[in-house]
Amino acid sequence: MSPPTQPLVVVTEWGARGAELLGSLLLALGVAALIYRYVLARSRPPPLAATIAIAAAGLLAAFFSPILFSSDVYAYAAYGELAHLGANPYAPAAPSLARNALISAAAWQWSGTLPICVYGPAFIALAKAIVVLFAPLGMLAQLNALRAAASASFLLCGPLAFAAYTGSRTARLRSVATIVLNPAAIWCAAEGHNDAIALCVVLAGFALVRRRLDGAGALLAALAALIKLPGAAAAAGLALVDRRARIGALAGLAIAAAFSVPLFAGVATELAPHGHYAPQASLQAIFAPLGVAIALPVAALAAAVLVAAGIGRLRREQPDGWIWLGLGAWMLIPNPYPWYGLWLLALAAMAPQSRAGRAAVLLSMTSLLRYAPDAIALPPAGAQVALGLLATLPLVTLLPRRRLRFVARPVIMSDP
Repeated sequence: MSPPTQPLVVVTEWGARGAELLGSLLLALGVAALIYRYVLARSRPPPLAATIAIAAAGLLAAFFSPILFSSDVYAYAAYGELAHLGANPYAPAAPSLARNALISAAAWQWSGTLPICVYGPAFIALAKAIVVLFAPLGMLAQLNALRAAASASFLLCGPLAFAAYTGSRTARLRSVATIVLNPAAIWCAAEGHNDAIALCVVLAGFALVRRRLDGAGALLAALAALIKLPGAAAAAGLALVDRRARIGALAGLAIAAAFSVPLFAGVATELAPHGHYAPQASLQAIFAPLGVAIALPVAALAAAVLVAAGIGRLRREQPDGWIWLGLGAWMLIPNPYPWYGLWLLALAAMAPQSRAGRAAVLLSMTSLLRYAPDAIALPPAGAQVALGLLATLPLVTLLPRRRLRFVARPVIMSDP
């Protein structure tokens, strides 16, 4: 059976050809990562306008790539189309909708069955508006418009981060560079992932807080959960450290929870009962061949250690404590896709030159290895372990370094 119209090509289980293409992507982003590392290591980061211009150039290059490694933008379009047709994106699509071009194209990307939506109602409304607006121009325009929305949001994260983070001008410029010059983040934004849209809202909220509009800022940050759930974690963290923000954060979280009831119901009734534990390119993937009874406790223990370290640092008023908490949460994700790394970068931007900050940045890059099982094929047990080890290798940088102490001794010279 021939596939439905697929205007954007997604590399999916292409075997050796998929390995070649993914290798090319990793090589290109690896070269870009060297430049990224150089920029972050400089004592004076580039000006804001220059940073945004560089990020825009990277987005433009990635946007016109002939292939993608994720089908998510197809799902976004399908969810918007379902909402437009009056169907529920949080439930399986009715068989009668299989003839719809967008829904059919998205379902084909997932072997014939479109997964239920796991995003908030605000994002569904945005996807619906884009799908309807660009419908006269065809499916490719609809998909690219969703990608453009994510890319524009990613660029907007630059000035918003400059307004949201604290510290000197140099420190804030380094925070901006940490986020928007990251090659993996640029690629994922160009693919159209909605994490950039959600983070854009979170940063806007924190920018308001920095201008002493604590309640309004916390409310806005919490409402980012209506796009994607990590926004709720950002608002909760803000509420913990800022008493003036608590009412706004609680109000925003309450609103997000109330409007997300269909999402929660879909996850509980459709996703959870039929989900399969198949971790890849993660700490859990290393131990998965031993069984879930081993892999999950190991991940939980690692998360607990990192979280405890983070709490200890926060008690000593060290801002990198938040990064340690984020790394702990990362351990609990069985499949840390590259676009999730944007949230790690937002934390790393608080202290990018700390050990935890460097580890988070490196993890955002090694998370690109999660593309491998989808682009090439599901790996055998040995390759799965190797992939997990490579993906989590940056955690080694968190280990304390022992400094060798050299004692200078005077050289006593006797007279001849």
